[in-house]
Amino acid sequence: MGFFSFLKKKPVEVVNQVEKSSLIVFEQLFEANDEYLTKLATDLINGKPLVINLEKLEIDDANKIIAFLSGVVYAINGEIIEISRTIFLFGDEDLFKDGSIKKFIDNL
Repeated sequence: MGFFSFLKKKPVEVVNQVEKSSLIVFEQLFEANDEYLTKLATDLINGKPLVINLEKLEIDDANKIIAFLSGVVYAINGEIIEISRTIFLFGDEDLFKDGSIKKFIDNL
């Protein structure tokens, strides 16, 4: 042990983390499968924004999906943005805090 041994830095473990909101789930839905909707709801609850395309669905199935995910969005104080007539963005409140997502959508 040297005189200045106390100056040696301890190794620091670096953990590679990805922000939860940087992961976006893009889905083209073809049916209103309850099990899969529950998985999407879990992703949304865990902070992953969802971009859902309902273009290929019957109107009843599309309404079911929007109603279900709207309930999840309400529970997490999130928002829904209509990107087009059949494409929607669902996200939690953290996604919309700084307004950059809304600006991005408006520029599309």
